[in-house]
Amino acid sequence: MKLLAVTFLGFLLTGYQLQDQKWLAPEEADNYKNPYVGDTKATDKGRKIYMKLCWSCHGKTGKGDGPAGAALVPAPASYTDSEVQAQTDGALFWKITTGRGAMVSYENTLTEDQRWMLVNYIRALGSEK
Repeated sequence: MKLLAVTFLGFLLTGYQLQDQKWLAPEEADNYKNPYVGDTKATDKGRKIYMKLCWSCHGKTGKGDGPAGAALVPAPASYTDSEVQAQTDGALFWKITTGRGAMVSYENTLTEDQRWMLVNYIRALGSEK
């Protein structure tokens, strides 16, 4: 029980440290090219992935208001925000791949193609604003 409490406390402290730090992808991520730009079938596949893995934190409409995200520090990103939408596809792909804090890495969970499809769906959420 002590180990669980210490682990939880460490998780909270890490979250509070990350809250004040802007999450920036490395510059080289901007050079990653999305092979699915404009592909509506890929975007639909990205939506299905999102509804399985992402909505509980980021919300069904991508506003960062999912039920599991309510307790997270920092709060999950709102994909409808202009700051998120202004990022390159490569930066979003890098963040999905790498993860940070409560945002887990999907490098070993999703294929590269699935992660790009998810980027397409994040773009679609921004256009629905």
